[in-house]
Amino acid sequence: MVSRRSNSWQGCLAFLLAVHSASILAARGLETQINGLDGPELANARAHLSLARAERQRSMAAWRIRKMARAAPNEIRDALRPFGFYQAQVDVLLIEPAGPDLAWRAIIDVEPGPPVRVSDLDLQISGQAAEDAEFQRWQSEWPLPIGSVMHEPVWGAAWRSLLDMARDRGYFDYRFVERRFWVDPDQGKVDLRLHFDSGARYHFGQLQGAPLPFRDPVIERLTVINTGEPYTVQRVDQQREVLAGSGLFDRIVIEEQQDRDSATVDLVYQLNPRPPNSYRATAGFGTDTGARFQLHWIRHYLSSLGNRLDSGFGVQQRDREFVVRSEYLHPSGSEPGAFLTAGGVARRQRDELRFSNEERRREVFEPFSGSREQFELRFGRLDERRLGPQQRLALEERLFVAVLHERFDALREARFSEENEALLTANPEIENFLKNDTKTLSFGAQWRLPEIRGIGFFSEGYLLEARLLAAHKSLASDVSFAQSHLRGRWHRLFGDRHKLLLSGEIGHTEANVQTLDLALDDRFLAMSITQLPEHYRFKTGGDRSVRGYRFESLSTNRNGANHLQTASVEYEYRVGENWSLGIFYDVGNAFNDWNERKLKRGVGAGVRWYTVIGPIQFDLARALDDADRSGRLHFTIGTRLL
Repeated sequence: MVSRRSNSWQGCLAFLLAVHSASILAARGLETQINGLDGPELANARAHLSLARAERQRSMAAWRIRKMARAAPNEIRDALRPFGFYQAQVDVLLIEPAGPDLAWRAIIDVEPGPPVRVSDLDLQISGQAAEDAEFQRWQSEWPLPIGSVMHEPVWGAAWRSLLDMARDRGYFDYRFVERRFWVDPDQGKVDLRLHFDSGARYHFGQLQGAPLPFRDPVIERLTVINTGEPYTVQRVDQQREVLAGSGLFDRIVIEEQQDRDSATVDLVYQLNPRPPNSYRATAGFGTDTGARFQLHWIRHYLSSLGNRLDSGFGVQQRDREFVVRSEYLHPSGSEPGAFLTAGGVARRQRDELRFSNEERRREVFEPFSGSREQFELRFGRLDERRLGPQQRLALEERLFVAVLHERFDALREARFSEENEALLTANPEIENFLKNDTKTLSFGAQWRLPEIRGIGFFSEGYLLEARLLAAHKSLASDVSFAQSHLRGRWHRLFGDRHKLLLSGEIGHTEANVQTLDLALDDRFLAMSITQLPEHYRFKTGGDRSVRGYRFESLSTNRNGANHLQTASVEYEYRVGENWSLGIFYDVGNAFNDWNERKLKRGVGAGVRWYTVIGPIQFDLARALDDADRSGRLHFTIGTRLL
């Protein structure tokens, strides 16, 4: 009796173990294939399909696979309805594995059928938004017109954008009177109904804040929002940007307080004045400049008037250049970006009068080396003008009067070589260029328009700059000239690895040019020298312009010129998180005669490493119009201005 019962239990247990083992061993994996769909419909079907989600599991009971296969048709139909397919035909073929180490296969054939289309559309906007041009534009651009295929994600995005626009434009009491759609799959049509009541539009109310250590006119000129003005979130953002751009505060919080009874939004400012002084030291290196170092000091406010002082000192290894500059800005008028300015720059460096061949840039005679000193004072007006949609662009405009005193003296030290002495003896007219003292009173205007986003490799946007400058002997100047200069840089990302960089500049000057015919032994040189002060002469070539040529080596006889023309195209490919490879083509020159301009070309490739101190850049370039030169290495460390 005991033996029989024991045998019975053993048999049952063996049977259960056999069934369980078979169900596990028979499911060593799962492969799912969906035919008849592609694009977002296929992606959504796989996201809804239990069989597709089960592919990530290594083993599974056979009964569960069969259960999921039975559920697959309804899952596919549910996934296709948001795209307008309500009568899809779905066939599922489940293939069991032929061996214990093989996977199950599910082949699903889908015939989506005809989609339902919009047959009736009822869009209504009531309340004050009915007269708002932005809401009228939204209504005219409705993405699901009559006859279009019903697409539920588009429907949802459309009515949600209506909510976003209502909040952004101050319709805080909005509501949907009705928002729904009816589908008739048999007739293949859908009716849409959307009734939106915006309610009243809110306006800006009181502007409040704790007392600040600045006079009332300072805060008033930094306030761009007027009481009673219709509310928009863009205006609040603009107000925040103006306060941040003033440089007076290190913490800016703007709280919004809504009052439904009066339909107003009060703004409460929480502003912390920043420490009055900030300092910055930067260092860099370039094959053009050698080592360079700068100290920068900003006194953000000198008094309760909000006036400030911006000063700096720089030294550069090349030509032993020293620069000291300072600019004072005094608030002017009621606009936040308007200032009266006064500033000065003092510069001292080693310079040369060069005697280069125009074609090959070689020195025909040894240059004369001397000291060049420049002192400039500027007085003018600075304005920031808001442009573009929602006034997002900031155009900086400067109108100024500049006084320049420039001296060059190669005779003071008189350390001439024998060739220098012989050249000066044979051509005494050179002496006028070896020691000169020029004073210039000029009138000018500058414009700067930046639009820059991102950092490192991912920075993109553009920078446009323009300048007009003129001086005349009848107005306390030693020379007369008129000059215009335009330059721009444009960066564009394509995906997260590709980047295109375009840049160019053009300059034109009306100024007298003096020609010299020099001779020594059997050497001759026809020189062309502009009467422009060296401070205003155009030069190019080097790390930041036409690569493949030495720094500022491209100009008429290498002494600077009246005109300028350059262009560059560069492609970067990001190979690592902070690394990229680049190839480029540069062209340009500076010259005194537009009819005889000879643009020089350079090509090359390089590596960029984006760091916290700015990009470190290695470029190997070849000058295509100087066959006697081999490749030239350009190496820079430091911020690259866009």
